[in-house]
Amino acid sequence: KWIEAGRQWVAWDVNDGTKTAIQSLVDAGDADALRQKLEKRLDFGTAGLRAAMGAGTVCMNDLVVIQTMQGLVAYLEESYGVEAVQRRGIVLGYDHRQFGTLNSKQFAAYSAAVAVSRGIKVYLYEGVVATPLVPFAVDRLGCVAGIMVTASHNPKADNGYKVYGSNGCQIIPPHDKRIAASILNHLAPWQLYDITNIRSQTADPTAELVAAYFDAMTPLVRYPQDNANPLYHVKVAYSAMHGVGHEFTRQSFSKFNLPPYYPVEAQMHPDHTFPTVAFPNPEEGQGALHLSFETAAKHGCSLILANDPDADRLAVAELLPSGDWHLFTGNEIGTLLGFWEYTQYMKQHPTADKSKLYVVTSTVSSKMLRAIALREGFNFVETLTGYIHYISMKKN
Repeated sequence: KWIEAGRQWVAWDVNDGTKTAIQSLVDAGDADALRQKLEKRLDFGTAGLRAAMGAGTVCMNDLVVIQTMQGLVAYLEESYGVEAVQRRGIVLGYDHRQFGTLNSKQFAAYSAAVAVSRGIKVYLYEGVVATPLVPFAVDRLGCVAGIMVTASHNPKADNGYKVYGSNGCQIIPPHDKRIAASILNHLAPWQLYDITNIRSQTADPTAELVAAYFDAMTPLVRYPQDNANPLYHVKVAYSAMHGVGHEFTRQSFSKFNLPPYYPVEAQMHPDHTFPTVAFPNPEEGQGALHLSFETAAKHGCSLILANDPDADRLAVAELLPSGDWHLFTGNEIGTLLGFWEYTQYMKQHPTADKSKLYVVTSTVSSKMLRAIALREGFNFVETLTGYIHYISMKKN
């Protein structure tokens, strides 16, 4: 059984590295090793897929990505109709992860090839991008779905496949289960996919969407953008954690008229080997931020900002008068940002009706903003975890 399953894998696989790995087990007659690699499949859930890169159905690889994309495309066609999916299109982004013959760029290219084979318009970012630019593009371009190939803050051998719906939010039940079922119904490759000329068959939205993103953010600025602001002279150290964040953060500081930050140079550029961190998650604290602390000390910085590798997670640390660093929790950052947004809005709109102002948080978050809302007189609303619930609340 497992020898035959191995032969089937070899017949379908398009990657020489993973094909050879399975073929060697078939040649050796190692049914047990084949069972370990082919018995189970990666579970497709609300966060998509995430696992180590390697051969077999339990890993992230070109064939698993092709099968996943075929299942997703079939589900989208069933949900929206073939013509609507073709017309509205799909957006694809990817990070810099690589392991052997497998990498994020290639996963995105094969995903694009599957969509192109069905006549679907594909927006494929030219280079590595920060994850938020994918859901932003879905919303801005009116796409039916978006995919970001990344393992976020996972160890270097991992990769992942984040899927966003037409509302720009990650999918929720029951769509995840229906997509998972569709994947199982479309395991055999629809054709032999050639990614050699995939760029000529797709549109690159990078220049338009990056500019549009910062244009959309600019009206949200709530502080004096000049030397009159006493905080204008605060020195900031920034780490991209060997990921994609530096270029986008540099642009944001420039766009918002903030003084340039001091980058953690050893972690400034995308590097799939992540040489200075075992776990590239800035929220790990001291272990992940030791170079940030060194950079801050070198340049006299009192604030540290750090993204995870795909730049959708943020850590913040502040130098205390004692000389120690305080690493803020997510709840603390959310409370500070929520209170700041409220106070600055009221400064600009002193006669605003507070009964029409809302702060929305998830049920697992701190209740600090609730206490502030009760004191100040604006509304506090809780939702289930997930941006789709925030979006629904906003629309209502």
